[in-house]
Amino acid sequence: MDQRDLLIKNGKILCMDGDVRADWLLTQGGKIARLGVGKCDPEYISGTVQIIDAGGRTVLPGFIDNHFQVVRIGLECGYVDLSHVRNYDEIGQIIRREAASRSVVTAYRLDSSRLEEKALPDRKVLDHYCADKPVLIFSLDYHTIILNTVGILYNKIPFTLPGIHMDANGIPTGVFTNQAENRLEGNVLDAYSYDDFDTAAARTVDIAFSHGLTTVAAMECRGAKAEQSPLHTSEFLVRYKDRYPLTIEIFYQTTEYKRALQHGLKHIGGALYIDGTMGGRTAALSFDYADEPHRKGWIYMTQDALTHFTMECCQNNLQIGFDAIGDAAIETVLQALEAAAKHYDVRSMRHRIEHAELITPSQMQRAARLGVILCMQPAYEGLWGYPGGMYQQRLGDRYGTTNQFRRIIDSGITICGGSDPPITNPNPFQGIHYAVNHPVAANSVTLQEALEMYTSLGAYALFLEKKKGSLREGKDADIVILDRDITQMDLRQLKDVQVDMTIKDGRVVFDRNV
Repeated sequence: MDQRDLLIKNGKILCMDGDVRADWLLTQGGKIARLGVGKCDPEYISGTVQIIDAGGRTVLPGFIDNHFQVVRIGLECGYVDLSHVRNYDEIGQIIRREAASRSVVTAYRLDSSRLEEKALPDRKVLDHYCADKPVLIFSLDYHTIILNTVGILYNKIPFTLPGIHMDANGIPTGVFTNQAENRLEGNVLDAYSYDDFDTAAARTVDIAFSHGLTTVAAMECRGAKAEQSPLHTSEFLVRYKDRYPLTIEIFYQTTEYKRALQHGLKHIGGALYIDGTMGGRTAALSFDYADEPHRKGWIYMTQDALTHFTMECCQNNLQIGFDAIGDAAIETVLQALEAAAKHYDVRSMRHRIEHAELITPSQMQRAARLGVILCMQPAYEGLWGYPGGMYQQRLGDRYGTTNQFRRIIDSGITICGGSDPPITNPNPFQGIHYAVNHPVAANSVTLQEALEMYTSLGAYALFLEKKKGSLREGKDADIVILDRDITQMDLRQLKDVQVDMTIKDGRVVFDRNV
């Protein structure tokens, strides 16, 4: 597309630099050159400048997704989407239909809390619909995989691995979690070549630009056994991320900190699992699950191991992303950081807790003192936070304590936003909508605060605030133009907002009207 300098005029420009607003801006050489209020001076208009009339629509800095997967999103475009199914028979009919044209059926986004049976199917259910081809289904939270019998034989998972669910006769049920799920996930990704990854990443870049994303934090490898070597999706991005026009900040998925240092990376973890998920009742809580008494989830790393890892990273100035959901898991992270703070300046390292759905008020105060950033996913509330949804099923009387954005911000903590695809759509306005329209009104934030999660604070969470996250002279010309003036709309409709144009480094990379 056109690579000339740009003049955007007649815009409602929200600079995300305090309360600074403008009516026009000029880019030169991929940077913001000038911002102005009122009518644009004719001296800036010449034949070498591409003029874009925003027509009163909102203009913002390019969005930043702080919990993203570059390769995985593109690969999953070929998976079978089960997010809309309501029961086992609907699952089975879809699997049967897809098996007619596939040698292996790989499906994803299956949410047990939305099924009439309120539980994931097992291999016997899947065998009833497809008994002659391998079937593999990822749960919505990606912490559980379900296989049919042929799928179990096809994947050759050692039955000694933790996380293989057995029936009363000692036979695998087809449900795999923990290390067994991690091994299976590795098998799926290992079946792809680097050429496949390249095609997938290019597809993801197009998707990102269509949603106004210009910078992402890539957390490619997921797995319960964090000390394993990173999957080759991470290795692929380390080698080739610069071939894509999207800014990609890699969080390296391993506890082997030296590997991150060898690659010259600044971030580690991100999907470094401290606990599981609330959907699977594996998020580590200090209290029992309301719908399964005497179960509190579990923590994947001992306190000593986590503290030792944290010390090593602090010594080498690596920013850590801890993946912790339950309050008990968050507690282990805070204790590790408090131990490190006795020896290192942890505030300057901007360590992060990813998700932090159940952080308590007292933990908020401690996190604020440590300078911890919370990378949160407001769109989770759209999936699970409604009355009667999964959060209420799991928490009972504690419903309303998830994702308390208002209280967290008031505690002095920085929140950055991420989508964690494919769990939620990588459209920032899905997250912005539920941050402003939280199902529990007391947890909602203002539109300005929600936008900051995906712009200025998103840049701060990646040490990029000097270059990105706001529209200021000298910063990168990463810009989005929306389809309306969002300051004058009904905020209950935020999830319907679309991006009309995305500009990356001063170049138009997406135009919805072309």
